Amino acid sequence: MTPGGDPFLRIRKATPARLDVGRAGPRYTTAAMLAFRADHARAVDAVREEIPAQWARRHGMLEVRSTAESRERYLLRPELGRRLRADDAARVRKMRPKAGKGMTTAMVCVGDGLSSAAVQAHAPALVRALLARLRRGFRLIAPPLFIRNARVRIQDHVGEIARPDLIVMIIGERPGLATAESLSAYIIWRPRLKSLEPDRTVISNIHPGGIPIAEAAEKIAEIARAASAHRASGAVLAERLAEVAK
Repeated sequence: MTPGGDPFLRIRKATPARLDVGRAGPRYTTAAMLAFRADHARAVDAVREEIPAQWARRHGMLEVRSTAESRERYLLRPELGRRLRADDAARVRKMRPKAGKGMTTAMVCVGDGLSSAAVQAHAPALVRALLARLRRGFRLIAPPLFIRNARVRIQDHVGEIARPDLIVMIIGERPGLATAESLSAYIIWRPRLKSLEPDRTVISNIHPGGIPIAEAAEKIAEIARAASAHRASGAVLAERLAEVAK
C-alpha cells in the first residue's frame, strides 16, 4: 500500500467512469445494470425532450427557430438545424448593430442542441454570468437569442444576418452516461456562412461535475477578449496567442 492509500481507489474517486462495478457470474450486478439503464434513459430523454414554450421569455431571451420544424426532423436531418427559418431570419436582421467605430459588438445565443436538460439546468445561470462579464468591454446585441432545434453551425447563419463582431453560442452537448446535463460554448469571430470548424474556439464539459458555471463564464469572457484583441478565433487565435507567449 502506498503512503497515499490505494491508487485504484484514488482513480475511481477522480472519474465518473464505471470502474470495479462488480459482477454476478458473467454478468453485471443488478444494481450496476439498473444504474446503467437509468443513466441511458436520462441521456435519451435529454436528446428528445422539448424546451417548454415560454422558457426563453422567462429567462429574458428572444426565441427563434431553425428550419427543423420538429424535434424528430431535427434529429433525422442535422442540416436543417444550421439555418434559421425565413421569418426568424428577418427578426434577427433587425438586430444588426449600426455601423461605426467603437467597442466590439457581441451576441450571445443559446441552442437546445442535443441536450435540452443541460440547457434548462445551466444555461440561464451561464448566460447571466457571461453577460455580466461581457458588459465590460463589449457592446452587446440584446436580447440573447434562444434558438430552438439548433446545431452549432447555425451561429454562422446568425452571423451572416446580424453581423456582430463576435458570437458566443451556448449549446447542449450530446449526453453521455456520466451526465446528460453538459453544455458547450463556441466562440467565433465574425461568423459567416463560409466559416469552418477550425474558426471556432470551444469550451466543453460545462456542468457542476465538470467546469463550474462561474469558471466557465470567466473562461469564455477571456477568450472573447482575446478574440477582440487579435480579431480572430479558433486555430488562428491559438497560433497568435502562442506567438505572444514565446
